[in-house]
Amino acid sequence: MNKISKLNIVYFLLFFGLIARILAFIYHSDSNIDNEWGILLQNFTSSGIFGYNVAVNEYFAIPKIAEFGERVLPSVFMPPLYFYFIYVINIISFYLLNTIDLIILIQIFLSLISIIIFNKILKSQKEKNSLRVYLVSIFAFFPINIYATSQISSITLQVFLILFFLFYLSKLTMNFKIKDLIFFSFFSSMLILIRGEFIFFYFFSLFYFFFFFKKNIKAIIISLIISLILITPYLYRNYKSFNTVTLTKSFGYNLLKGNNPEFKVEGNSSFIEEKFQRKDLKIKTNNKYEIELDNFYKNKAIDYIKSDPLKYVKFFFYKVISFLIFDINSSYPHYFNVFHIVPKIIIAISSLIGAFLSLRKKGFYQFLSIYYFLNIFLFSIFFILPRYSLILLPVQLLLSIESIKVLRRKLMN
Repeated sequence: MNKISKLNIVYFLLFFGLIARILAFIYHSDSNIDNEWGILLQNFTSSGIFGYNVAVNEYFAIPKIAEFGERVLPSVFMPPLYFYFIYVINIISFYLLNTIDLIILIQIFLSLISIIIFNKILKSQKEKNSLRVYLVSIFAFFPINIYATSQISSITLQVFLILFFLFYLSKLTMNFKIKDLIFFSFFSSMLILIRGEFIFFYFFSLFYFFFFFKKNIKAIIISLIISLILITPYLYRNYKSFNTVTLTKSFGYNLLKGNNPEFKVEGNSSFIEEKFQRKDLKIKTNNKYEIELDNFYKNKAIDYIKSDPLKYVKFFFYKVISFLIFDINSSYPHYFNVFHIVPKIIIAISSLIGAFLSLRKKGFYQFLSIYYFLNIFLFSIFFILPRYSLILLPVQLLLSIESIKVLRRKLMN
C-alpha cells in the first residue's frame, strides 16, 4: 500500500465518518441542554455561581434553575471541564448560531480528530497497514461513537482527551522528549478535570512508566508540577468555597446509586429520590450542603453493603461481567440493536483475550491491559452506563490486536 493510497483511506474514513455524524446530528441530536449541564449553565449565567442546587429553606435544597432572588449553592458534584466547554461555546454562539448546534458541531469535529489520533497511535506502535485500517474503521463507525457526538454529554470530549493521553504516553515509551511529557501532563490534567477519578489512573501511569518501567524520577516530578499548576485553580476554588481540598464530591451518591436493595447495573437514582427525600434529611443549606449530602449517601450505601456483604459482592461481579461483555437487563433505548450489540460483543471478547495475552510482556500494551482491568473494577464498584464502554473503546481495539494476531497465525498454520 503506497503513501498516496494510505492517505486516501484516511480521507475516505474521515469523509464518511463526517457524513455519519451529520446524519446523527440531523436525526438524533439533543434539542436542549437539560439535566445537570443546563442547570449549571443557567445558574452560572444568572448568578455567577457554579452551582447545581438552589436553597428552598434553611434545611432543604433541590437541583433546579434558580429564579430571581433564590440562593444558588456552590457545587462540587460535577467536574468542571465540560461545563467550561459549553459555557465558552454559549458565549461564542451568541454571535454565530444556536448554542446546541454549535456544541454538537464542535463535538463532531473533536470526534474526527479522535479518529486521526487513534490512527497515529497505531502507527506509533508500527502496526500493519491492513490491520490499522480495519481498527480505525471500527472506531470511526462504531454506532455509539457516532451517536455520542449528537448528545450534550462530556463523553466525546473525554474520548478525545484519552486518545491524546494515550498518544503522548505511547511516544514517551519509545523516545523520551520533554515536549511529549508536557503534552502528556496537560491532557492528564484535562482528564482529571473532566472525570475526577482519572487522578487515580494518572498516578498509575506515572508509577508504571516513569518509576517501574523507565525509572525516571525527574519526569515524574516535572509531570506532577505541570499537572498541579493546571488543576490548582479549581482546587483553590473548592477550598475557598468548602474549606476542603477536593476535585469532586459525588462518591457517596454514586456508591448508593449502584449499591442499594433495588439493584440495577445502570444504577438506580429513583431509589435514592424516593427513599431519601431531601426535605426530610435536615441538612443545612450552607456552602457545605453538597458535601454533607454526599456523606449521608455514603453512610447509607456502606450500611446496605455491611448488612449483606455477599449479596453486594455478587452485584459487583455481575457489573464486572456486564461491563466486560454486555448488560442483559439494560433499559437504555436501542442498546440491543444488532448494529450495537453484535460489534460490542465481538470487541469485548477479542479485547479480553488480548488483555490477558498482553499482560505477559512489559510495555505499552501491558499498561493498556492493566488500565483496562482497573477501569472495569473501579466503575463496577459504582454502576455501569452504556456510554462508559465508549471511554474504553480505543483501549479495547488496541488490545484486540494481540488476539487478532494469534487468530491470524492459527489460520495460517
